[in-house]
Amino acid sequence: MAQQANVGELLAMLDSPMLGVRDDVTAVFKENLNSDRGPMLVNTLVDYYLETSSQPALHILTTLQEPHDKHLLDRINEYVGKAATRLSILSLLGHVIRLQPSWKHKLSQAPLLPSLLKCLKASWC
Repeated sequence: MAQQANVGELLAMLDSPMLGVRDDVTAVFKENLNSDRGPMLVNTLVDYYLETSSQPALHILTTLQEPHDKHLLDRINEYVGKAATRLSILSLLGHVIRLQPSWKHKLSQAPLLPSLLKCLKASWC
């Protein structure tokens, strides 16, 4: 529970108007992502981005490396099916793809691809 409170505090500082604070918090997130292989932090960042359209959160998410690519694609897949978040999550996906991540070859095998195709076929995008 203390770790969740810590993440919450970091998220609150992520959009600080003070560039030094923002850079420090971004560095802490990246360090945590390097040491923690689980999906919790990626999921929290995606949720935060969807709520706030935070540019620092977007930057962290668009620079994720393996193994967090799977967590990101899984979380995006969860939100593609929800009408309320579809546009924002597709925007996030577009930002990620534009940066041509080293793991882009995994997109064709991710569960996200059939979800996107279903979205296009059903015209519910």
